[in-house]
Amino acid sequence: MVRNRGGRIHTFTEVANFGGGKVPPLNKGLATAPECLVSTDIAAGGKAEVGTLAEGNHHFQCCIHPWMRAVIKVSGRTRGGRAQIRPRSCA
Repeated sequence: MVRNRGGRIHTFTEVANFGGGKVPPLNKGLATAPECLVSTDIAAGGKAEVGTLAEGNHHFQCCIHPWMRAVIKVSGRTRGGRAQIRPRSCA
């Protein structure tokens, strides 16, 4: 689960490759990531479920603010029967 703790609407969308979002003036020359065309908005203070993630690296971005990006690394090691998920910052 992810929670939007910001004061604006965001998305938390898994993308194959980082790119622009669904608000063209904010893309600054980036091609829109195709996944952003069907992304779900998360209201300020809202929550969204993230499905089961396979082991490996997963790229997520906000499709409204495309500079907001994260790489989530899911390892096969478990803690209490659950896979460990480690966010890795991204520029």
